[in-house]
Amino acid sequence: MITVPVAHRAATPKLEGLRGLYPVLVRLGPVAIATHDAFTVAAILVGLALYYAELRRRGWLDSRTVWISLAAVFGAGLGARLITLWERPEVIAAAASMPLSMAIEHSGKSIIGAIAGGYVAITLAKRAFGYTRSTGDAYALAIPVATIVGRIGCFLTELPLGTPTNLPWGMRVTPGAAAAFPVCPGCGGPMHPSMLYEIGFNIVAALVIVRWRHRVPVAGETLKLYLLAAGIFRFLVEYVRANPPQALGLSAPQWVLIPLVTLVAIHVVRQLLSGAWRVPLPPPAHVVALEVRP
Repeated sequence: MITVPVAHRAATPKLEGLRGLYPVLVRLGPVAIATHDAFTVAAILVGLALYYAELRRRGWLDSRTVWISLAAVFGAGLGARLITLWERPEVIAAAASMPLSMAIEHSGKSIIGAIAGGYVAITLAKRAFGYTRSTGDAYALAIPVATIVGRIGCFLTELPLGTPTNLPWGMRVTPGAAAAFPVCPGCGGPMHPSMLYEIGFNIVAALVIVRWRHRVPVAGETLKLYLLAAGIFRFLVEYVRANPPQALGLSAPQWVLIPLVTLVAIHVVRQLLSGAWRVPLPPPAHVVALEVRP
């Protein structure tokens, strides 16, 4: 069994379930840099860097794509907070009495909400600018890599890690730390390291995208294929996370994923049935020989 040490800090009565394992990444004199904040900023910067690099590589970088990317960041932040408001309304209520920096840290951490909000914002921004080119392929690698970085921050700062488990890779916090987290049913024993599951999935997804993205014959479809796979994976992982159920035993991220995955799946099926992804076979060797014969 793996035991994870925990850095203690003073209790905040309204946010017991949100204290983390290593809340402070580094202290520079009187300034403490919060771990979750640092990894969130790093995830945004890494994602934008990969996005702009891909735009530049494809020759698509201009003022419109810059504004569209800024809309994506805004939409992602809004989406993350809306899902948190639905899932944990007490967090938003508590954030009203906090300093601004703490309120920002605790008021929205849903990656699913961020992806959904960013996708909607991109769609609206492209319509507003009259931008018709499909830019999904430029985001296809940026999203999983940014998710990996962001999830590292979640793993280091958030409890519970997941639902209780007897599997050999289950992770537990020390008894003293478990006592400091009353809103953590699984902290008394081993838990699924659900954040590590997501990190592992996105590492594999990023490698697959790098290796195979040039094989997708339709522009913009690489992102949709990633969203479909990631949506299905996250829906299943929710069963070993500790997110509270909202209705019919499903968590808020699962309810968001149902329409998103359904829409993307319908699109993928239509593309397959229409033959849009069919790659033409090369002509037989004897035909090629006849064409080049003088």
